[in-house]
Amino acid sequence: MRSYPSYPERHTLCLDGAWEFAWLGDEVDVNTVVPSMEVYDEIAAVPGCFDTAGERIGRRGVGLYRRTFHFPAGQSRLTFGGVGLYARFWFDGREIGRSQIPYAVTEFEFPVEEGVHEVVVAVDNRFDEENVPLFKPYADFYGFGGIYRSVVMQQLPKLAIDRLRVVTREFETGLIRVELTLRGLSPKVLKFSYGFDGEEMTPAEARVVDNQIAFEIEVPGFRLWSPEHPDLHLIAVRIKDDFIVERFGIRTVEAKGRTILLNGEPLRLLGVNRHESHPEFGPVQPTQLMVDDLKYARELKANFIRGAHYQQNPEFLELCDQMGFLVWEESFGWGQPETDAENPETVELFCRASAIMAKSSLNNPSVIIYGFLNESCSDTQAGKEMYRRIIQAIRAEDDSRLITYASNRFERDLCFDLADLISINPYPGWISDCDDWTRNNLEAVEPAIRRWAEHFSAGPAADKPLLISEIGACGIYGIRSRERAQWSEEYQSDYFEAAVDAVLANPRYCGVTLWQMIDCKSFVNSGQIRCKPRGFNCAGLLDEYRRPKLAFDTVKRLFRYYSEPDTNA
Repeated sequence: MRSYPSYPERHTLCLDGAWEFAWLGDEVDVNTVVPSMEVYDEIAAVPGCFDTAGERIGRRGVGLYRRTFHFPAGQSRLTFGGVGLYARFWFDGREIGRSQIPYAVTEFEFPVEEGVHEVVVAVDNRFDEENVPLFKPYADFYGFGGIYRSVVMQQLPKLAIDRLRVVTREFETGLIRVELTLRGLSPKVLKFSYGFDGEEMTPAEARVVDNQIAFEIEVPGFRLWSPEHPDLHLIAVRIKDDFIVERFGIRTVEAKGRTILLNGEPLRLLGVNRHESHPEFGPVQPTQLMVDDLKYARELKANFIRGAHYQQNPEFLELCDQMGFLVWEESFGWGQPETDAENPETVELFCRASAIMAKSSLNNPSVIIYGFLNESCSDTQAGKEMYRRIIQAIRAEDDSRLITYASNRFERDLCFDLADLISINPYPGWISDCDDWTRNNLEAVEPAIRRWAEHFSAGPAADKPLLISEIGACGIYGIRSRERAQWSEEYQSDYFEAAVDAVLANPRYCGVTLWQMIDCKSFVNSGQIRCKPRGFNCAGLLDEYRRPKLAFDTVKRLFRYYSEPDTNA
């Protein structure tokens, strides 16, 4: 469960643990389910997935979760950190809402009476255009069924602090802007007190405009946040009925010409893409698993993680804050067709998913980039309007980060003018440029990387940073080949060496995010199964159990070389 923001004086109950569970199967219509329709004859873990073990491994259908608990009277908020793929929610027998956005935070507010209460959740992991229009069966990551993240019930005061946002104004002086959003009947002038890092609180007051106040202040004894020195601060704000503690970092990020600047200094991104995936846990992420993954990333000398392709676990972002990793945080989307862009309801869901992501991540200094809609219809006019609306939705919540999207449309793309940096997913020698029977496919890598660098040195992308957001090839752990044949660990190692060298030796690129860090479960026994041995995307530097392949040490050597300027002279 995430640590911040913290409300030390609110009554808060974490509902994680063993819930009652009933399996309804794959023939029931989830929209006809009622909380009392079945006997709850099993126990299920929350967070947890119902399709990762036992007789139901890989099964699709409806699972029904139930939990009872005691809670005091008052206005309350019930928060689900992430569910999937589709869910309906009941509180004391009354349906309170539905979720159509996998992995996204879902919140409900309502009054409760003191006593014992019941929460019921029906989760459906079947692909359904009406219930789950965002998740396509062909998406290259598995659609697990379950309650992925923590569930929390919290009592709200009459006048509550809904959000505290910290934005760095001047990294040289530690000047920040603090924005406080209130919920409830707010006064015209708010009396409050604030303090930093556990020091004495300072009384203040400010005019309330549209349920918000804002003020600027220099943080005493401030320390900058950076990957090398991930120093963090705490801010506490108290009003009459509420008290919030939030963690933040003082840092700025901007794109200036072809360069990304962090705290005014040029930044080179050495990164990996990471799915929240594990053979036993699915998208459920125990703290040790997340910490160990970041330790592997640190061993690689990576400084950048792209969270693919959905809102990341807030606890993972907090760990990145603490350990000094830069993050591309991404809202849900993979290969969305033009028909999605032409559907107003679907576009609204994408906008909502992106706004939820930004609101959840706005105080994580590790998050320097917001992304959305991986490899989608950015080469269409309808797609361009959808991309424009999504960017507007993100900026309305948080305009302090760079915004981009990963494109595989290249010269056909119509949306690059909307982005702060250009991000492309080329796979020369693995997916593209690999039909020449007269040469080794690896020979296609450097010419393609050079060609795209030249292409994006003109037109609307000419004066923007250029990032390789995905590049890689698959290798199956333990498959060794003296011929260095495709799908072997040797071929994958050779491919990553060619790709990393080609990108990082070319000054047009601001960095690379390799596909991918860890093998992850993908579609099984359907679609293009020849490219998914074992039902996995096998492009990881580590296999699904985090065992390093030969490519891991290859990338480790190259990232170390390119991150140490003295060795590159």
